[in-house]
Amino acid sequence: MEEILRKLQKDASGHKHKAIRDGCVYACESLESQDGSVKISASQLRERCLLPLQMALESKNTKLGQTALTGMQKLLCEDRFVGGVTMEVEVLEKQLLSQMLEAIRVTPSLHEDLQGADGDEVTAPPLHRRGT
Repeated sequence: MEEILRKLQKDASGHKHKAIRDGCVYACESLESQDGSVKISASQLRERCLLPLQMALESKNTKLGQTALTGMQKLLCEDRFVGGVTMEVEVLEKQLLSQMLEAIRVTPSLHEDLQGADGDEVTAPPLHRRGT
């Protein structure tokens, strides 16, 4: 996920994408702090990572949008974003679903290349769920 956020940060050049870059920095800092003494919930971690991804989709920039969709797929596959020991699994799954739906609500207005027009699939790596 860190690699995707760094790519998004690099690609989000220009003044109009400053919020995306700032969101990427904050998300990367949050991910890095997970390795130390500071622990945040999977929900908070998802929220911090989804924000720049959502902004990238909303930017209607095809390159940023493709990176954002790849990041969302990665988020769904990594245990650190899905797992949690303090809440019941059903509550976590509903919260994850709610956060993802909020982040992708902009997709009907995305450029055709990101929607997979003509029945083609959007080009993103296949989902491979780890730890299952």
